[in-house]
Amino acid sequence: MDTIPERTPSMLEDPPELDLGTAARLLRSEYGLDAEVTELRSERDRNFLADADGQRLVVKVSNSGDDPEQIAMECAAMDHVAVVDPGLPIPRVVPSIDGRAVVMVDAADGRKHQVRVMTVMPGQVADLAALPEWFAADFGAVAARLTRALQGFGHPAAYRRLDWDPRIVTSLRAYADRLPEEHRREPMLRLLDRFDGLDAATRALPGSVLHGDVTLSNVLMQDGGITGVIDFGDMHHTARVAELAISLTSLLRESNDLWADAGRFLDGYQRVLPLEPAEVELIGELVLARSAASVLISAWRAPLYPANEEYLTSLVAGSWRILDLLSAVEPAELAQRFHRLCGTSRVASAQAADPTLQVRREAALGGELSPLFYRQPLQVVRGEGAWIHTADGRRYLDAYNNVPVVGHAHPAVVQALSRQAAVLNLNSRYLHPNVVELAERLVASMPAGLDTCVFANSGSEANDLAWRMARVVTGRDGAIVADLSYHGVSEATAAFSTNTYPASARPAHVAVFEAPRDPADDGMAAAQRVRSARGELGRAGHDLALLAVDSVFSGAGILMPGSSFMRGLQDEARASGGLFLADEVQAGFGRGGQNLWRFQDFGLTPDFVTLGKPMGNGHPVAALITRREIAEAFVEVDEYFSTFGGNPVSCVAALTVLDVIEQTGLVARSGEVGAQLRAGLESLVPDLPVRGQGLMVGVEMPGAGDFAERLRDNGVLVGTTGPGGGVLKIRPPLIWESSHVEVFLSAFEAALR
Repeated sequence: MDTIPERTPSMLEDPPELDLGTAARLLRSEYGLDAEVTELRSERDRNFLADADGQRLVVKVSNSGDDPEQIAMECAAMDHVAVVDPGLPIPRVVPSIDGRAVVMVDAADGRKHQVRVMTVMPGQVADLAALPEWFAADFGAVAARLTRALQGFGHPAAYRRLDWDPRIVTSLRAYADRLPEEHRREPMLRLLDRFDGLDAATRALPGSVLHGDVTLSNVLMQDGGITGVIDFGDMHHTARVAELAISLTSLLRESNDLWADAGRFLDGYQRVLPLEPAEVELIGELVLARSAASVLISAWRAPLYPANEEYLTSLVAGSWRILDLLSAVEPAELAQRFHRLCGTSRVASAQAADPTLQVRREAALGGELSPLFYRQPLQVVRGEGAWIHTADGRRYLDAYNNVPVVGHAHPAVVQALSRQAAVLNLNSRYLHPNVVELAERLVASMPAGLDTCVFANSGSEANDLAWRMARVVTGRDGAIVADLSYHGVSEATAAFSTNTYPASARPAHVAVFEAPRDPADDGMAAAQRVRSARGELGRAGHDLALLAVDSVFSGAGILMPGSSFMRGLQDEARASGGLFLADEVQAGFGRGGQNLWRFQDFGLTPDFVTLGKPMGNGHPVAALITRREIAEAFVEVDEYFSTFGGNPVSCVAALTVLDVIEQTGLVARSGEVGAQLRAGLESLVPDLPVRGQGLMVGVEMPGAGDFAERLRDNGVLVGTTGPGGGVLKIRPPLIWESSHVEVFLSAFEAALR
């Protein structure tokens, strides 16, 4: 038989022997109160209910095994919670006549006991009531609030051992042989083996000094709400997930639908305190451990106190029900069930390498309909700053993705997104400050006259809306775009994306002009190209409504037009009766290294500006900025509404991106780091064209696709663009620094070899 270890002192000492008369006399002498006193139930202490002229109080006589420092800690904790979260329904300590929180009393058992008097919380004890449907979620929320309120509390007495602590349930192994039902003993011993590493597993998890016993027997309810959390007698320093498991176990003992109630409790809890995946991993094990502790402690203590047997065995039936149900589930599957309830399963499972993923993707996503990068596709699992991590453990420098404009998983953006998502997300037909502030900031960054902002979910949608407005305002239905342009994936914008289909497939209402590949191309050349394209439209029975330009001409190979050429496009479009659109989806947010918007480098004043990809640092959000008279003319004959466009979560992501760009000087950094990048490339490939500005750089070279594969082998991710994919597309997050340029150039040099 296992040796019985050292036990919690108050579990060894008999409860205090104090009668009603002594309790009444104590109240009169120490507190100046004349009261009617009745006894309350308790396991280790002696508790009384006192009615003093209508004021209801609890007289708590602590077990002599309780350390005075522990009692002082409980009083201090209640005072702390009352300050941190005054709305939490907990008792208040009533001081004695001379101001003491604790007084001493001589009991009939010959021992001295510590006594406190506390206010009575209204309501019925939850474990004596039928639990209504709302209870589980409210119980979870109250448990989390108390945990949060105690996070800043500390006390030396908290570092103590408690037999009820589920983390150390294996210390109760000796009592397995005392279980009344003999057939339960051997399975219990096997189950305890499962918990050998539980204490160590919680050491790295969030923890603090906590209540230790937020259970149904210590929670009161009344009139559709929880009205009290009482009895701080089990306070100790513990992992917050162990504290959660104690509360959840208490609920599940009374549950008729364990998983449904567990979900409701965890929903309520996470509305207050979101859990870490590592915490969720252990919830099931800790619930099992707490249930095991209940039956083992009952087997130990019930025979010692037969007069209190009913109370000491009250948790046994419910605990065995939990043990029978959950212990039959493999630990990994049990953890997954709680991960799914808490929403933490996908993040954890997506970190593992999956050799079937590519085949499954091709089967479900249409194969070549949605092609992957690279001949051997990467399974990406994590991004951090300028780096992307893959499932095989490699780390790659991201020199391609402009969507995470301020870096992958930027902490400020993640905070903003998650906090807003935890509070509210819905469509923008309600008043909300996020959408208004974002519109104001975007309009303020634009030239005078661009005073109206409309939100969408993608650059394609923003460009599509600009096209709809242009057709209404001009009464025409023709568009002019650059050759090898890209403007989106909707039916309208796909027609403008001339790099995605052969020239023979171009619809009649779309005409193209030659992108400015010659530095000598000026305003006159631009005007002539617009006139020529307009003539093509006219011959097909159309006229110019909209001229759209990606101001870096990315699809054409990342070109460097002069200001004269760009103004020529704009001015000729207007002279022809059309409207001019600056597509900033790739070029905007400071990528050019001079201004927040690339069109500003050329001194343009567009009729439309569209923003997309990097706007939310990976969260789908886009915008169209235009003039009020254009918007008003449009709404006279049509309307626009996007369910998700301008929602609070998307807008707070975009606002945070703007904050980061402004506060960390990313526009200027893009110019400086981009200049270093171009200079380094020009020295490595002096015979090849290196084009671009800021952190949008292209290198025209034979076999660009093969070279991109070699760069990948050397730990750098790039793309290709231009005619035939013959231009390396280098478009990193704007947070690149000189050290990232050095890594890139080193990999580039290795790929050249």
